[in-house]
Amino acid sequence: MDGELRTIGTVTELNGDTATIVFKRSKACGDCHACISFGSDQAQTELKNTLGAKVGDRVSVELHSGSVMKASLIMYGIPIVALLAGAIAGSFISNLFTAILGISAAALALLAIRLFEPRLKKRGEFNPVMIEIVGHAEESGGEE
Repeated sequence: MDGELRTIGTVTELNGDTATIVFKRSKACGDCHACISFGSDQAQTELKNTLGAKVGDRVSVELHSGSVMKASLIMYGIPIVALLAGAIAGSFISNLFTAILGISAAALALLAIRLFEPRLKKRGEFNPVMIEIVGHAEESGGEE
């Protein structure tokens, strides 16, 4: 896939320059939860309507795999490093402090990530984008 994660979804709603797209969750989605999930097989996301898609249009949506990797490193790597750093620092005091400092450091890292999340979303680096309209509303005879 040349470093890209692609899926096809259907535009279900338009709100200004934003389109709501519903698509089937793929195995690549894993436990990402970047989109709103509907059960185990459907998800919904809101994207900038850069293609002028209309309700009912089928659109190809793409997310750079590098962005997925960076997001994974942020969400998993930073808390693990904080956990280890806290545990190492606590180990110089006692076993109890090893656990307390490790867990506290990981929790603080997760809180910091959560607080920093709106800034990351504004940058748009982790947002999927519309690539092309693959089927117009009037052409599609039904759902796949």
